[in-house]
Amino acid sequence: MKITKKLWDDNYEIALLSLNTKFVQGLKNGSLPKNIFQEYLAQDYFFLETFAKAYGLAVSKSKDKYSIRKLSELLMGVSEELILHETYAKEWDIDLSNNYIKKATKNYTDFLDDTSKRLSSVEIMFAMTPCMRLYSWIGKSLYKEDFDIKYKEWIITYSAESFEKLADSLENLIETNKETYDINQAKYLYRRAMELELDFFNAYSDF
Repeated sequence: MKITKKLWDDNYEIALLSLNTKFVQGLKNGSLPKNIFQEYLAQDYFFLETFAKAYGLAVSKSKDKYSIRKLSELLMGVSEELILHETYAKEWDIDLSNNYIKKATKNYTDFLDDTSKRLSSVEIMFAMTPCMRLYSWIGKSLYKEDFDIKYKEWIITYSAESFEKLADSLENLIETNKETYDINQAKYLYRRAMELELDFFNAYSDF
């Protein structure tokens, strides 16, 4: 079994908790208030900027051309996601220049910053892959059910095969580097990232 599949299975209960947060269910049934979605998008934009920087550091720490190329492609995927958020911001009247950072956002970005500055390229990947896989899984889970049209663009974006391929690409890259990390460190980084994802969703569930 692939290490990323085992780690996903080991943390599946956190994925289920994330799916069943009031925020995610509010995206599905349309009950999520507009102002909370606006705040979420602004915070997620800030998070994605940190995510992009982590990819950049993973690229700089990679020791083979294949990893550099694949990580650079994944970085481009985040760049496209940032552009998509800018489009959403115009549609939803969101000020992306607001410097206010919620505690859940800061905890997650601090974790990524620390990991990407201190640890190896593959260890950075272990801290990043939960976000990719979780968003793809949530998007597909919501798309399979009846969902309100209010937030359909978000659901369609993260349920898309193109996004799942990005998650697959990062997981496959980890597999090619499987001899270069400590398994206990990998388990910690993966689970901590999943916990921070859950905290992030819960930060927008108070409505």
